[in-house]
Amino acid sequence: MSSGAARRSCLLGLLACAVLCLGLWAAPGAALAAGDLGQPAAPASPTAIEIKHGRFEAGGKPVEDFYCVPLAAGAHPAVILLHGAVPRGFGNAGFAEMCRKLAAAGYYAMFLEYYSQAGPALPGAPPVTGRGFAAWVNGNFSTWMREIVSAMDALAQNPAVARDRIALMGFSLGAFLALAVGAAQGGRVAAIVEYYGAMNNSYRSMAANMPPTLILQGGADTVVPPRYARDLDALLTKYDRPHQMKIYPGAGHGLDPASRADAWRTSLDFLRRYLGR
Repeated sequence: MSSGAARRSCLLGLLACAVLCLGLWAAPGAALAAGDLGQPAAPASPTAIEIKHGRFEAGGKPVEDFYCVPLAAGAHPAVILLHGAVPRGFGNAGFAEMCRKLAAAGYYAMFLEYYSQAGPALPGAPPVTGRGFAAWVNGNFSTWMREIVSAMDALAQNPAVARDRIALMGFSLGAFLALAVGAAQGGRVAAIVEYYGAMNNSYRSMAANMPPTLILQGGADTVVPPRYARDLDALLTKYDRPHQMKIYPGAGHGLDPASRADAWRTSLDFLRRYLGR
């Protein structure tokens, strides 16, 4: 195995641990709050902004999504939300609240269910946990990336979206995907907000293409340790790419309530800087 492949397998192994850990956080059948999945806890949003369910095609196959549209007319900057390595539907209520809150702030928000073509990551169900997890991710990574690019294509054709101002906001595995798409797609992505992810080694050589990137990381994260955030910071600095990093001392993977609230405010400030609103 090459050193690059070994590092990639190590990263994916860490994410496998994240899947198993998330499965232990709640009793079977328990409803989870936004913070249980590590996404920022967004304040209550105006009830006038509704969740709408949609579908588009990627490679001739359907991909599911839900989205929220700002109340004002016209073309809006857009934010695509990408979940982590958790079972399908796990924590969707938290993402729905983020969707509403982003729309209230003037962004066309889309939650992308990139499991649509690859099935869910389900703790305890081989082959997508333990040793099988890395193979499952490697086998589906290009499919998930294609779905994200197709989502960007669909948004670019939507008159309610400003096609040159589409950002990605990813969590854990979703952050890995957001960073890879940002590197591969160059100027098509206006900004990236990545929560406790890392740059896949296969895309490091494309880092000169990266859009403005916000790196948010827990200082005590043992799933994706903070050294990966610092490594990304150094990589983006090397290529003189605009970016910002914030590490929260003592916070683990998923952050903690106080750091999640601050990370959400920091995310909105970053989006305003690079997308407007």
